[in-house]
Amino acid sequence: MIQRLENNPYSQLPPGHIRLLRISRNASDKNVGYLEVVPLEEAPPFYALSHTWGTHTCKQDVQIHGHILNITAELACGIRNFQQLAINGSALDPPLLYMWIDNLCVDQNNIPERSTQVGLMRKIYSRSVRTLIWLGVDHGSHSTGWDLVDQIYAEFRSLHPTVSNPGQIPVKAYSDASHAVSKLPAWDNEAWGQMKSLLDLPWFTRIWIVQEVVLSSRDPIIVNAQRLFPWHRLEWAAGWLRRNGYLRLSRLSKNFLNVNTISNIRRSQSLWPLDALLSCTQIKFNATNQRDKVYAVLGIAAECENSAEVPEALRPDYSLETEEIYQRVARFFLERNGSLAILTRARGTAGSLSRKQRLHDLEKLPSWAPDWSDYRASNNGIRTSFSWIHYTKTEEPVKFGFPKQYSAAIDKRLKLLDNQGGSTLTVGGALVGEIVQRVSFSNNEETKEEFGSSLDSKIESTWNLAFSALKPTDEGGLERLAACLLKVTTADQHELTGRTWEQSFKDGLTYILSLFDRANTNATARLAGSDNPQAVAHLRRLASGGNAEEYRVLAGTFCFNRCFIVTSAGHIGIGTSDAQVGDYASIIFGSGVLYVIRRTGQEFTFVGELYLDGYMEGQGLHVQEQILRLT
Repeated sequence: MIQRLENNPYSQLPPGHIRLLRISRNASDKNVGYLEVVPLEEAPPFYALSHTWGTHTCKQDVQIHGHILNITAELACGIRNFQQLAINGSALDPPLLYMWIDNLCVDQNNIPERSTQVGLMRKIYSRSVRTLIWLGVDHGSHSTGWDLVDQIYAEFRSLHPTVSNPGQIPVKAYSDASHAVSKLPAWDNEAWGQMKSLLDLPWFTRIWIVQEVVLSSRDPIIVNAQRLFPWHRLEWAAGWLRRNGYLRLSRLSKNFLNVNTISNIRRSQSLWPLDALLSCTQIKFNATNQRDKVYAVLGIAAECENSAEVPEALRPDYSLETEEIYQRVARFFLERNGSLAILTRARGTAGSLSRKQRLHDLEKLPSWAPDWSDYRASNNGIRTSFSWIHYTKTEEPVKFGFPKQYSAAIDKRLKLLDNQGGSTLTVGGALVGEIVQRVSFSNNEETKEEFGSSLDSKIESTWNLAFSALKPTDEGGLERLAACLLKVTTADQHELTGRTWEQSFKDGLTYILSLFDRANTNATARLAGSDNPQAVAHLRRLASGGNAEEYRVLAGTFCFNRCFIVTSAGHIGIGTSDAQVGDYASIIFGSGVLYVIRRTGQEFTFVGELYLDGYMEGQGLHVQEQILRLT
């Protein structure tokens, strides 16, 4: 039963009800539409809109249900565009009549209503006919950009006519030769620039779009003026570009990675857990309200599948401060999952690169708590996490945790010694050494490309420090030093490149030897000194068949925004860039990695993750247990 709203367009909504915009098909009607209240379970066929809210400094008036509403110019243009589609008719089936539009159908000034309606998002988008995507006003270049997306999709289908999942597309490095023989236009064709401008539109970085696309029961439709573009073509184009190495090129928008992320979630046959969703969306998407970095993905989280059984900590409540929400959700994960993987992007210390990269300074957030708020930088300027999302097959459950080779304290259950909430996290663990030396890999905010240009000198300095700390005396000692250093500088993540440790070791040795062969540096003298030429010859034999560039790329990935450290016990590792001499390497029970913490009286400030050679396989679990209070 539909109830017309005659007075206040935002009168109180009964439980389980939503408002729908009934679009006026009368071109002479001053109203673009009328708001009607309907029980969600009995709603007529309606389309759910996905759009970007646009700038609040540029607004326009629209008349809805006899009321003048002041909304963003982008949305006003979109509503008028949909009205024309409804009047003129379109390929949409059923015909466009009812729409659900978040900032029209929800009273944004009513905090309790906002909280309640966010809790209904899963049902709203999944019960809609499909999601319609409005990217904003087309200033003339979008059409050419979409034509190129179509060409890429056609190229993909001609090469892989039977592929049903992007993971089935063979992985290849980009090459100019392969591009030249493809049916895609040359790089000087203006279509590439226009496609980049298209994908750089704000919609592609808005956090809410993830669930809005994922929950669509049918293939979402992108509306470009009167043209309708199917989402799946963009999705497949993004997958093909990524698997063929194109997305490493600056000519293409990094937002293709966002499309790829949405594709992975949408194609999964099981719901993703919330911690995995937060991990994969945090650095790619942003929100106007930082509470929404959590709330915007609840509708697709496994923990919220049954709306009647959503855990209290995950129920949307816009009356809470962002810091309180993040702490509540973090404690929920720790208590329910027993995994510390969520601490991979903890707030950390004052003045750290991680904090400098944030758009918002959440002053009340403790150092240990995950900071899911927006970054100023794109993927390209953010440290790679030690945690993994285990997602290999669409039919298998997704899990957020640590790589299998990380088992520093994974065999001991997380011991939470306080369950009263609050800003202090008290856990069981141990201190295993003090940082006595360090070499910084990153001192400034820089992109990974900029960092890569200085990597050689950083690795050379690291070798010097490692040689001094470990003091190898024979060829066996030099081999152990090299293996230790290569594992540390790549965080033992060779599986990411599909290579065995044996091959990765050859790659690293080839890189180290080529580095030392270029000039007579201190490192060269230590490696190729006249007093031990046999050791160097031994390394050269071991390096046979190695590819230096493979190591260089992997080391550049994991050394970025980190520092090399030596502990008082003589162990080497890599930690976050703000780790300092005097900080402690610590084990926290339940974690796959170690952590750097900083003493402040009887408590500790949480600094960040640490890969520490000699402790990654549980070797430190015999040390005396301590109570660690993190603030």
